[in-house]
Amino acid sequence: MAGWIRQRPAGVWSLEAMQDLLQTDAARRLARAYAGLMRAANPPGIPAKNGLDLTEFAAIMPHLVLCAIDRSDRCVYRLAGEAVQQRIGFNPVGRNYYDFVPSARRETARRAMAMTVEQPCGFRALVAQHYSDGRDRVIECLAVPLTALESGVQGFILFSDSEVGRAPPLARAGTLLGAEIARRDLIDLGYGVDDTFEDVLRSAV
Repeated sequence: MAGWIRQRPAGVWSLEAMQDLLQTDAARRLARAYAGLMRAANPPGIPAKNGLDLTEFAAIMPHLVLCAIDRSDRCVYRLAGEAVQQRIGFNPVGRNYYDFVPSARRETARRAMAMTVEQPCGFRALVAQHYSDGRDRVIECLAVPLTALESGVQGFILFSDSEVGRAPPLARAGTLLGAEIARRDLIDLGYGVDDTFEDVLRSAV
């Protein structure tokens, strides 16, 4: 049976430099729009979720996910775009993201989300998603933080969530069973990153 190994992030990038690494249109558009929101914030910095104008993201709304990192140690889906719902086979709004993460790497998933809102910083991850139709899909996720004014919420994370190299549709689509990180890159938004962070990945042997 495969075990688990620890892996450092592949790299640390600025938001501008990260755009050359991104593989999906949704991630590239989110990176550009978020950079504009950071410049427009008063004072410039991490934009607030309160009053966020989603028209900035109209072209990629089907691929966006918004999660709340709450103080009871959950990562709760607040929004999931239509394309995300169609791919995973259900609407995750109201569900805890950590419920879809293998128990062996749940703690590092919590740490990654907490780091994103506390540092604050961003990340780009390539995620292997496993589906009931037997397929695995590689998803590129770009995650950026939003500040919170909401009671009980530590912060919000806005994601682009889009498949790398779209798989041809099946007559009967599967539903998401679980997901594992294949690669993570950290994004320094001007506040540094956690140099000690490591992911837990499934070993090939």
